[in-house]
Amino acid sequence: MGQRVAGQLAVSTTVSHMRTTVLLLALVSLLAACGGGSSGGGSSVDEVESATTERAQEAVPLVAEALGADVVRASRQWQSCMAISWRHEAFATLSAPGGDTTAQLDDVRSALTGAGYDDATQVDDHVTVTRDETTVDVAPTPARGEGTWTVTVRSECADYDGDDLERVEDDEGGPLDGV
Repeated sequence: MGQRVAGQLAVSTTVSHMRTTVLLLALVSLLAACGGGSSGGGSSVDEVESATTERAQEAVPLVAEALGADVVRASRQWQSCMAISWRHEAFATLSAPGGDTTAQLDDVRSALTGAGYDDATQVDDHVTVTRDETTVDVAPTPARGEGTWTVTVRSECADYDGDDLERVEDDEGGPLDGV
């Protein structure tokens, strides 16, 4: 009986160690995937900020035109990705005449895909498109008032260090010009 208990204990300990090892490997893989694995994903802070800003300066007017909307406000800022990496984001709030939301979303999708973006929509009542390493998401936001829409343009998440890390951590954001 003593050998049986000792054998079960040994198997239980081995299984426990295996589970712990598998969980640690999964966690390391997840962190590497979320963090980009390298400083800036190969792009400098300036390149990422510039690319995101250019995409926003292109996409926001396309969305505004498709909706017959006015841009109420637009801003940009570095944002943390799950506290382990960073991405640059531009935000715009638009005011559009009321209408059939489904038709409006179709108009937005057509305008953006017609400009060379790839449709990546996965959520109802949103249009999500991508180009290169930038994602554009457009959605009505009725909680902010009838005819209010938001446009979010974001880069992929990437790790930064040194002066680049200091810059993204200390970024206070600002207006997004040219939209």
